[in-house]
Amino acid sequence: MVVINDKTKDSASIKLAKPIDPVGRVEIVTATTADYQELNIGTGTLVAPNKVLTAAHVIDPNLDGIIEVKDLSRYSFELGDNLDEGSDHSLKIDQVTLHPSWKAAKANRVSDNDGQDIPNPQYDLAVLTLNSDFTEIEPVEVSPDVPELLDNASLLGKKGTLIGYGDYGNPTADPDNSDGLRRAAENIIDSADNGLIRFDYDSTDPLIQKNNDQGFNSPNLDGSYPELTSVPESSPKPISLEGGIAPGDSGGPLLVESDLEPVVVGVASEFINPESSGSPISGYGSIYVYTSLNDPQTIEFLSTEDIISNEFV
Repeated sequence: MVVINDKTKDSASIKLAKPIDPVGRVEIVTATTADYQELNIGTGTLVAPNKVLTAAHVIDPNLDGIIEVKDLSRYSFELGDNLDEGSDHSLKIDQVTLHPSWKAAKANRVSDNDGQDIPNPQYDLAVLTLNSDFTEIEPVEVSPDVPELLDNASLLGKKGTLIGYGDYGNPTADPDNSDGLRRAAENIIDSADNGLIRFDYDSTDPLIQKNNDQGFNSPNLDGSYPELTSVPESSPKPISLEGGIAPGDSGGPLLVESDLEPVVVGVASEFINPESSGSPISGYGSIYVYTSLNDPQTIEFLSTEDIISNEFV
Protein backbone atom coordinates (compact mmCIF):
# COMPACT_ATOMS: atom_id res chain seq x y z
CA MET A 1 0.00 0.00 0.00
CA VAL A 2 -0.83 2.71 -0.69
CA VAL A 3 -2.12 4.81 -3.57
CA ILE A 4 -2.26 8.51 -2.82
CA ASN A 5 -3.42 11.45 -4.90
CA ASP A 6 -1.09 13.27 -7.28
CA LYS A 7 -1.05 16.44 -5.19
CA THR A 8 0.70 14.60 -2.36
CA LYS A 9 4.26 13.27 -2.16
CA ASP A 10 4.90 9.60 -1.43
CA SER A 11 6.97 10.72 1.56
CA ALA A 12 3.77 12.07 3.17
CA SER A 13 2.20 8.60 2.92
CA ILE A 14 5.24 7.03 4.61
CA LYS A 15 5.27 9.71 7.32
CA LEU A 16 1.55 9.20 8.04
CA ALA A 17 2.11 5.47 8.62
CA LYS A 18 5.33 5.74 10.65
CA PRO A 19 3.84 6.06 14.16
CA ILE A 20 1.28 3.30 13.66
CA ASP A 21 3.52 0.52 14.98
CA PRO A 22 0.82 -2.14 15.69
CA VAL A 23 0.24 -2.59 11.92
CA GLY A 24 2.48 -5.22 10.35
CA ARG A 25 2.74 -7.66 7.48
CA VAL A 26 1.29 -11.18 7.57
CA GLU A 27 3.57 -13.64 5.76
CA ILE A 28 2.69 -17.24 4.91
CA VAL A 29 5.21 -19.51 3.20
CA THR A 30 3.15 -21.46 0.68
CA ALA A 31 5.99 -23.25 -1.17
CA THR A 32 9.75 -23.60 -0.94
CA THR A 33 12.48 -24.67 -3.34
CA ALA A 34 16.24 -24.65 -3.14
CA ASP A 35 16.25 -21.16 -4.65
CA TYR A 36 13.28 -19.27 -3.22
CA GLN A 37 10.23 -19.15 -1.00
CA GLU A 38 6.74 -18.46 -2.33
CA LEU A 39 4.80 -16.20 0.01
CA ASN A 40 1.21 -15.21 0.50
CA ILE A 41 1.30 -11.69 1.95
CA GLY A 42 -1.25 -9.42 3.57
CA THR A 43 -1.46 -6.80 6.30
CA GLY A 44 -2.61 -7.22 9.88
CA THR A 45 -3.08 -5.31 13.13
CA LEU A 46 -2.15 -6.18 16.69
CA VAL A 47 -5.48 -5.79 18.53
CA ALA A 48 -4.60 -7.61 21.76
CA PRO A 49 -1.27 -8.71 23.28
CA ASN A 50 -1.57 -12.07 21.51
CA LYS A 51 -4.08 -11.39 18.69
CA VAL A 52 -3.65 -10.12 15.13
CA LEU A 53 -6.65 -9.17 12.99
CA THR A 54 -6.43 -9.68 9.21
CA ALA A 55 -8.60 -10.67 6.24
CA ALA A 56 -9.84 -14.24 5.81
CA HIS A 57 -8.88 -14.32 2.14
CA VAL A 58 -5.23 -13.75 3.09
CA ILE A 59 -5.39 -17.09 4.92
CA ASP A 60 -7.82 -18.69 2.47
CA PRO A 61 -6.93 -17.44 -1.04
CA ASN A 62 -9.02 -20.24 -2.61
CA LEU A 63 -12.09 -18.69 -0.94
CA ASP A 64 -13.44 -22.09 0.08
CA GLY A 65 -13.53 -21.67 3.86
CA ILE A 66 -10.50 -23.91 4.33
CA ILE A 67 -7.18 -22.80 5.82
CA GLU A 68 -4.76 -23.62 3.02
CA VAL A 69 -1.46 -23.81 4.97
CA LYS A 70 -1.79 -26.04 8.04
CA ASP A 71 1.85 -25.82 9.21
CA LEU A 72 1.82 -22.88 11.63
CA SER A 73 5.61 -22.59 11.50
CA ARG A 74 5.09 -21.13 8.01
CA TYR A 75 3.21 -18.14 9.42
CA SER A 76 4.73 -14.96 10.82
CA PHE A 77 3.69 -11.43 11.67
CA GLU A 78 6.41 -8.92 10.79
CA LEU A 79 6.48 -5.48 12.43
CA GLY A 80 8.52 -2.52 11.23
CA ASP A 81 8.58 0.59 9.05
CA ASN A 82 10.71 -0.98 6.29
CA LEU A 83 10.47 -4.76 6.11
CA ASP A 84 12.80 -5.06 3.11
CA GLU A 85 15.56 -3.85 5.43
CA GLY A 86 14.44 -6.26 8.15
CA SER A 87 11.67 -6.43 10.70
CA ASP A 88 11.81 -4.92 14.17
CA HIS A 89 9.87 -7.92 15.47
CA SER A 90 9.02 -11.26 13.86
CA LEU A 91 6.19 -12.90 15.79
CA LYS A 92 5.23 -16.56 15.54
CA ILE A 93 1.66 -17.79 15.18
CA ASP A 94 0.12 -20.48 17.39
CA GLN A 95 -3.43 -20.59 15.97
CA VAL A 96 -5.35 -19.38 12.91
CA THR A 97 -9.13 -18.84 13.00
CA LEU A 98 -11.44 -17.80 10.17
CA HIS A 99 -14.66 -15.90 10.83
CA PRO A 100 -17.26 -18.73 11.09
CA SER A 101 -19.56 -16.98 8.58
CA TRP A 102 -16.79 -16.77 5.97
CA LYS A 103 -17.53 -20.35 4.95
CA ALA A 104 -19.20 -20.93 1.64
CA ALA A 105 -22.82 -20.80 2.78
CA LYS A 106 -24.84 -19.78 -0.26
CA ALA A 107 -26.47 -16.91 1.60
CA ASN A 108 -23.01 -15.46 2.24
CA ARG A 109 -21.92 -15.44 -1.43
CA VAL A 110 -22.07 -12.65 -3.99
CA SER A 111 -21.22 -12.46 -7.68
CA ASP A 112 -18.42 -10.20 -8.85
CA ASN A 113 -18.25 -8.26 -12.12
CA ASP A 114 -17.17 -11.37 -14.02
CA GLY A 115 -20.04 -13.45 -12.64
CA GLN A 116 -17.81 -15.48 -10.33
CA ASP A 117 -19.20 -16.65 -7.02
CA ILE A 118 -17.12 -15.12 -4.21
CA PRO A 119 -17.52 -14.78 -0.43
CA ASN A 120 -19.40 -11.80 0.90
CA PRO A 121 -16.80 -9.31 2.24
CA GLN A 122 -19.14 -8.82 5.21
CA TYR A 123 -17.27 -11.67 6.92
CA ASP A 124 -13.77 -11.38 5.44
CA LEU A 125 -11.98 -11.68 8.78
CA ALA A 126 -9.41 -13.94 10.39
CA VAL A 127 -7.59 -13.90 13.71
CA LEU A 128 -4.00 -15.01 14.22
CA THR A 129 -3.16 -15.99 17.80
CA LEU A 130 0.49 -15.42 18.73
CA ASN A 131 2.43 -18.10 20.58
CA SER A 132 2.93 -15.67 23.47
CA ASP A 133 1.85 -12.21 24.58
CA PHE A 134 3.73 -9.37 22.87
CA THR A 135 4.01 -6.32 25.10
CA GLU A 136 6.57 -4.06 23.38
CA ILE A 137 3.89 -2.37 21.26
CA GLU A 138 0.48 -1.26 22.52
CA PRO A 139 -2.40 -2.98 20.67
CA VAL A 140 -5.07 -0.92 18.90
CA GLU A 141 -8.61 -0.90 20.26
CA VAL A 142 -11.45 -2.19 18.08
CA SER A 143 -14.73 -0.35 17.58
CA PRO A 144 -17.04 -2.81 19.42
CA ASP A 145 -15.15 -1.83 22.59
CA VAL A 146 -15.68 1.91 21.97
CA PRO A 147 -19.35 2.87 22.51
CA GLU A 148 -19.25 6.07 20.42
CA LEU A 149 -18.05 4.08 17.38
CA LEU A 150 -20.26 1.03 17.85
CA ASP A 151 -23.13 2.60 15.94
CA ASN A 152 -22.40 2.41 12.19
CA ALA A 153 -24.27 5.67 11.61
CA SER A 154 -21.63 7.39 13.74
CA LEU A 155 -18.96 6.37 11.21
CA LEU A 156 -20.51 8.14 8.24
CA GLY A 157 -18.50 11.15 7.16
CA LYS A 158 -15.61 10.39 9.51
CA LYS A 159 -12.05 10.47 8.28
CA GLY A 160 -10.37 7.08 8.30
CA THR A 161 -6.69 6.16 7.97
CA LEU A 162 -5.87 3.11 5.84
CA ILE A 163 -2.52 1.35 6.11
CA GLY A 164 -0.59 -1.45 4.42
CA TYR A 165 2.58 -2.78 2.80
CA GLY A 166 1.28 -3.60 -0.69
CA ASP A 167 1.67 -2.04 -4.13
CA TYR A 168 1.89 1.74 -4.10
CA GLY A 169 1.69 4.62 -6.52
CA ASN A 170 0.79 8.25 -7.11
CA PRO A 171 -2.07 8.36 -7.99
CA THR A 172 -2.42 4.77 -9.30
CA ALA A 173 -1.03 1.50 -7.91
CA ASP A 174 1.91 0.09 -9.84
CA PRO A 175 2.21 -3.74 -9.66
CA ASP A 176 6.01 -3.35 -9.85
CA ASN A 177 6.04 -1.03 -6.83
CA SER A 178 6.38 -2.96 -3.57
CA ASP A 179 9.31 -2.08 -1.35
CA GLY A 180 8.46 -3.24 2.18
CA LEU A 181 7.63 0.26 3.41
CA ARG A 182 4.51 0.82 5.48
CA ARG A 183 2.33 3.51 3.91
CA ALA A 184 -0.94 5.18 4.80
CA ALA A 185 -3.58 7.44 3.29
CA GLU A 186 -6.84 8.96 4.42
CA ASN A 187 -10.39 8.88 3.12
CA ILE A 188 -13.91 9.81 4.17
CA ILE A 189 -16.33 6.99 5.03
CA ASP A 190 -19.25 7.19 2.61
CA SER A 191 -21.25 4.11 3.59
CA ALA A 192 -21.45 1.91 6.69
CA ASP A 193 -24.22 -0.64 6.47
CA ASN A 194 -24.87 -4.41 6.45
CA GLY A 195 -21.46 -5.25 7.83
CA LEU A 196 -19.53 -3.26 5.21
CA ILE A 197 -17.73 0.08 5.15
CA ARG A 198 -17.22 1.70 1.73
CA PHE A 199 -15.62 4.84 0.35
CA ASP A 200 -14.30 6.07 -2.98
CA TYR A 201 -11.09 7.64 -4.32
CA ASP A 202 -11.82 11.12 -5.64
CA SER A 203 -9.77 12.65 -8.43
CA THR A 204 -7.93 15.95 -8.06
CA ASP A 205 -9.05 16.94 -11.59
CA PRO A 206 -11.80 19.60 -11.30
CA LEU A 207 -13.38 18.46 -14.60
CA ILE A 208 -13.72 14.89 -13.34
CA GLN A 209 -15.12 16.18 -10.06
CA LYS A 210 -17.75 18.17 -11.94
CA ASN A 211 -18.76 15.18 -14.08
CA ASN A 212 -19.00 12.90 -11.06
CA ASP A 213 -21.03 15.09 -8.75
CA GLN A 214 -23.33 12.18 -7.92
CA GLY A 215 -20.46 10.95 -5.80
CA PHE A 216 -20.18 7.49 -4.39
CA ASN A 217 -21.93 4.45 -5.78
CA SER A 218 -20.85 0.82 -5.86
CA PRO A 219 -22.32 -0.67 -9.03
CA ASN A 220 -21.18 -4.28 -8.71
CA LEU A 221 -22.45 -4.61 -5.15
CA ASP A 222 -25.84 -3.00 -5.69
CA GLY A 223 -28.52 -5.67 -5.59
CA SER A 224 -26.17 -8.35 -4.31
CA TYR A 225 -26.66 -10.15 -1.03
CA PRO A 226 -27.00 -8.46 1.37
CA GLU A 227 -28.72 -5.50 -0.24
CA LEU A 228 -26.74 -2.34 0.43
CA THR A 229 -28.07 1.10 1.11
CA SER A 230 -26.68 3.22 -1.71
CA VAL A 231 -25.12 6.57 -0.96
CA PRO A 232 -25.98 8.77 -3.95
CA GLU A 233 -24.04 11.81 -2.81
CA SER A 234 -20.61 12.36 -1.32
CA SER A 235 -18.13 15.12 -1.88
CA PRO A 236 -16.38 14.66 -5.25
CA LYS A 237 -13.39 16.65 -3.95
CA PRO A 238 -10.54 14.73 -2.30
CA ILE A 239 -9.09 15.56 1.10
CA SER A 240 -5.37 16.41 1.19
CA LEU A 241 -4.07 12.88 1.96
CA GLU A 242 -6.83 11.03 0.09
CA GLY A 243 -5.96 7.60 -1.27
CA GLY A 244 -6.85 3.93 -1.17
CA ILE A 245 -5.60 0.38 -0.84
CA ALA A 246 -3.93 -1.84 -3.44
CA PRO A 247 -2.91 -5.52 -3.78
CA GLY A 248 -0.97 -6.59 -0.70
CA ASP A 249 -2.98 -4.36 1.63
CA SER A 250 -5.72 -6.92 2.32
CA GLY A 251 -6.31 -7.32 6.03
CA GLY A 252 -5.06 -3.84 6.85
CA PRO A 253 -7.02 -1.66 9.27
CA LEU A 254 -9.26 1.33 8.79
CA LEU A 255 -8.54 3.56 11.78
CA VAL A 256 -10.81 6.29 13.13
CA GLU A 257 -9.78 8.64 15.93
CA SER A 258 -11.56 8.43 19.27
CA ASP A 259 -10.41 10.58 22.20
CA LEU A 260 -7.14 11.12 20.30
CA GLU A 261 -6.50 7.37 20.06
CA PRO A 262 -6.90 5.36 16.82
CA VAL A 263 -9.54 2.64 16.80
CA VAL A 264 -9.91 -0.15 14.20
CA VAL A 265 -13.41 0.05 12.68
CA GLY A 266 -12.86 -2.14 9.61
CA VAL A 267 -10.50 -4.52 7.81
CA ALA A 268 -9.53 -4.17 4.14
CA SER A 269 -11.36 -6.73 1.99
CA GLU A 270 -11.41 -5.59 -1.65
CA PHE A 271 -11.38 -2.71 -4.07
CA ILE A 272 -13.44 -2.22 -7.20
CA ASN A 273 -12.62 -0.01 -10.15
CA PRO A 274 -15.67 0.27 -12.44
CA GLU A 275 -13.46 1.86 -15.09
CA SER A 276 -11.03 -1.07 -15.45
CA SER A 277 -11.82 -4.56 -16.76
CA GLY A 278 -9.97 -7.77 -15.94
CA SER A 279 -7.59 -7.26 -13.04
CA PRO A 280 -8.70 -3.96 -11.51
CA ILE A 281 -6.17 -1.21 -10.86
CA SER A 282 -6.48 0.89 -7.74
CA GLY A 283 -6.76 4.51 -8.83
CA TYR A 284 -9.16 7.43 -9.17
CA GLY A 285 -12.75 6.17 -9.25
CA SER A 286 -11.98 3.04 -7.25
CA ILE A 287 -14.32 1.97 -4.47
CA TYR A 288 -12.85 0.38 -1.35
CA VAL A 289 -14.74 -2.20 0.70
CA TYR A 290 -13.86 -2.93 4.32
CA THR A 291 -15.35 -5.55 6.61
CA SER A 292 -17.01 -3.68 9.46
CA LEU A 293 -16.25 -4.83 12.99
CA ASN A 294 -19.70 -3.70 14.17
CA ASP A 295 -21.66 -6.52 12.51
CA PRO A 296 -23.44 -8.61 15.21
CA GLN A 297 -21.89 -11.91 14.07
CA THR A 298 -18.47 -10.26 13.96
CA ILE A 299 -18.88 -8.85 17.46
CA GLU A 300 -19.66 -12.38 18.66
CA PHE A 301 -16.58 -13.69 16.81
CA LEU A 302 -14.31 -11.05 18.36
CA SER A 303 -15.70 -11.89 21.79
CA THR A 304 -15.08 -15.60 21.28
CA GLU A 305 -11.49 -14.78 20.30
CA ASP A 306 -11.07 -12.70 23.52
CA ILE A 307 -10.39 -9.53 21.55
CA ILE A 308 -13.32 -7.67 23.08
CA SER A 309 -15.22 -7.92 26.34
CA ASN A 310 -18.66 -9.48 26.52
CA GLU A 311 -20.24 -6.13 27.39
CA PHE A 312 -21.65 -5.46 23.91
CA VAL A 313 -22.40 -9.04 22.82
